[in-house]
Amino acid sequence: MSLLIATVAVDNTFFSYDTDYSYIVPNSLSNDVQIGSKVSVPFGRGDKTRDGIIVNLIEELTVNIDGLKEIKSVEKKVLSDEMVKLALWLKERCFCTTYDCLKQMLPRKYGVLKGKSERMIRLLVDDEIELSQVTKKQKAVCDLLLDIGTAGANEICEFCSVGISVLKNLEKNGIIEFYSKEIYRNPYENKEILDNSEILLSDEQQKAYLSNKNMLGSGKTGLLFGITGSGKTQIYLKLIDDVIKNGKDVIVLVPEIALTPQTLSIFHRRYGNKVAVIHSGLSLGERNDEYKRIDRGIAKIVVGTRSAVFAPVHNLGLIVMDEEQEQTYKSERTPRYNAKDVAKFRAGYNKAYFLMCSATPSIETYSNALNGKYVLSTVTQRYGNAVLPNVITVDMKSEMKNGNKSPISSILLQHLTETIDNGKQAILLINRRGYNTFIACNECGHVITCPNCSISLTYHSYNNRLVCHYCGYTKKLDNICPECGSDAVRYSGFGTQRIEEELQSLLPDAKILRMDADTTTAKFSHEKLLEQFGNKEYNILIGTQMVAKGLDFEDVTLVGVVNADNSLYDQNYTASERSFDLITQVVGRAGRRDNSGTAIIQTINPQNETIDFASHQDYLGFYNNEIMIRKLMIYPPFCDIYSATFTGENENTIALCSKAFFDRLVEYNSNEFKDIKLVVLGPTQAKISKINNTYRYRLAIKCKNSQRIRQMITKILKDVNKDKVYSKISISISLNPPDIS
Repeated sequence: MSLLIATVAVDNTFFSYDTDYSYIVPNSLSNDVQIGSKVSVPFGRGDKTRDGIIVNLIEELTVNIDGLKEIKSVEKKVLSDEMVKLALWLKERCFCTTYDCLKQMLPRKYGVLKGKSERMIRLLVDDEIELSQVTKKQKAVCDLLLDIGTAGANEICEFCSVGISVLKNLEKNGIIEFYSKEIYRNPYENKEILDNSEILLSDEQQKAYLSNKNMLGSGKTGLLFGITGSGKTQIYLKLIDDVIKNGKDVIVLVPEIALTPQTLSIFHRRYGNKVAVIHSGLSLGERNDEYKRIDRGIAKIVVGTRSAVFAPVHNLGLIVMDEEQEQTYKSERTPRYNAKDVAKFRAGYNKAYFLMCSATPSIETYSNALNGKYVLSTVTQRYGNAVLPNVITVDMKSEMKNGNKSPISSILLQHLTETIDNGKQAILLINRRGYNTFIACNECGHVITCPNCSISLTYHSYNNRLVCHYCGYTKKLDNICPECGSDAVRYSGFGTQRIEEELQSLLPDAKILRMDADTTTAKFSHEKLLEQFGNKEYNILIGTQMVAKGLDFEDVTLVGVVNADNSLYDQNYTASERSFDLITQVVGRAGRRDNSGTAIIQTINPQNETIDFASHQDYLGFYNNEIMIRKLMIYPPFCDIYSATFTGENENTIALCSKAFFDRLVEYNSNEFKDIKLVVLGPTQAKISKINNTYRYRLAIKCKNSQRIRQMITKILKDVNKDKVYSKISISISLNPPDIS
């Protein structure tokens, strides 16, 4: 007699001991278990019940069952075979447990949270004799049900002007019955009027479209590289039309919630309720219901942020990643996955096509496209009659020499005035929120910092408080230096609040809208604010990077970059790339369709190469310059970087732990793994060495990503994690993170 053995990924296990555990499937459950089934199992010495998911099933004729426990219960299959294989693939690359990866693919409280249902009524008899015995009010109900078949109880009561007692009497007499119908909580349902008009492409767009159409069903990856305003969206919408016509499903990824309102508006107009949405702004119930709509094949197109890459589509034909260069596609929580890698896996598994789109692709992506790893298609002209904006670079040092101490240059102010007078709109980018970003004492030089984090506090004028943007610590501003007691406190730097106040003073008649993390906390706030701006209720939109990308407003003819130097000199190898991307993208918001546009870039260093390339929208010039620097310094794409971050409450123990990791790395690389070539940077304190009272150390490994290097890192992690001295230290590993400092 054979035994059915299930390999189960169990919740709440430690990485250092994670093996995925074997359990006997009792005969009573053998017909119910499947790979991907959620189960309850006894775990540990006390046989405490834990959740688990089956990742493999083996029928054994002869097996040693000593020590093997039985599965207690089976709920249902919650994950497809594809998702289970994806989880096992992710586990090896993200240095976490299998269950951590599996959990990522399900919405929180899936299967636990009750669905929403509507009380429905249907007619049980249609015999005229039986129906002739009912009262006048009851007959009105029966006549309606004979007409339409079924309806909601509340609807019937309202339509027939009857109370619930009438319905209950009909039920008592066996004429009708109540039943529950599951309904989906979809905040975007019936949002737009359908518009299925033909998408008209230019010759250049048509060429790019056909090039990518030929890749459908290939399992390959492509890059659609087009300047801002070139109509990349129209191209991939045509591809989506083709995929949907062939009965397949689509996933469209956007980098942040701020981009979803306009993107969704396009998709809802074209595809109606075939569209499902996944992002963190949804409630648990809405997220669960969208998951169900996708899983049941009701929704054919999924639009969402990073986690939407795990959407349970069953017939995947196309994945589109808009603004592929964005850092938000990389998860900063366990498992630390890159949505780009997951998309490649799913495309390969399903023989689907993965298309990345950007006007400023990442250096690694464009390099891979040039080297033939990705299919490259290019669009060099703006759509329709639109032309690139006229770009003016303003030297803020000259402005200060001329007596202008305002963060708004005289040139920008002049253009803002003209824009408003002409009935047009402007977007201003300042990638810092708050009022002042830096507060220090003139007497002793002390900088007012967060007591929980190694970061300066930011002043917010609306509530007269200092705020930490990392841990949320806040205190009232009292203008007294905590170090020396002096009242000689100075305010430096400026954020979105300060710019808003400054502009309101300079342009008292202007209607100004601010969009940053402080004004977008409420549900659907992004959508509401962008809708107001689109309806021309405001002249000027001030915002952080959330206003820089993907937005398309016909009447925006002026864009201003208030401080182009904000991230340019960051201690990170991607600083130039990120600055170029941000400036190029926001400049591209100006002048759409028939309107000519102007972009003004304010900087203290107008000679900087990155700013110069961005002002000319010259991606190829920037790429050629940056790739030479990367090659010289041996940074991606010429190597891979594994970053190890050590966090805990005791700084000395963290320092010792990072040193122990380093020592084992050197030891293994000298012996068992001496075939691996690598360069180690650190360990050292992280750039922000303390966040919310937890200290942080960093270590970076320059290497070639391979199974061998992952095996070595896994072995080191398990060694260090098993040392009780470091039991309270968290070690996280990330591949090619945007920041290694």
